[in-house]
Amino acid sequence: MSHWNYRVIRKHHPETDSITYQVHEVYYREDGIIDCWTQEPVVPMGETAEELREDIRYFLHAFRRPILEGKETDEGSALVSDDTADAINDGHYFELMDRASVALDYVYQFLGSHPLMRKEKTLQDVYEKAEEALAELYQRVGRLEFDRSGS
Repeated sequence: MSHWNYRVIRKHHPETDSITYQVHEVYYREDGIIDCWTQEPVVPMGETAEELREDIRYFLHAFRRPILEGKETDEGSALVSDDTADAINDGHYFELMDRASVALDYVYQFLGSHPLMRKEKTLQDVYEKAEEALAELYQRVGRLEFDRSGS
């Protein structure tokens, strides 16, 4: 069964020697290989405010995947991963640790201290898993930073 998702595509514009990044719908064959994509970028939309919010969330998911770039091949146009977009620098480890710490604080402030969390055991269980997952993310990034720096 084929599927699609939103992906960020890097485009070079030779006439101005500029680069832009846009979101497109990308369609895949059953084997997971990219089959085609929208010629023009897409914009978030919905028939209700809630649908629009959900579509924006799917747009944000595009940033979890590698950025793509159009290339011309003997077979025609193809999308390939833009490896230049994912360079890791020394500050990325600490930055992610900091973001995970902030996320833990927000999760506690906005979810963990909510009155329903004190009353509903099933919600407490799910919340605790989310909090533990964020704490584990923080710890693993810290270990990567420690291992990388050789400390």
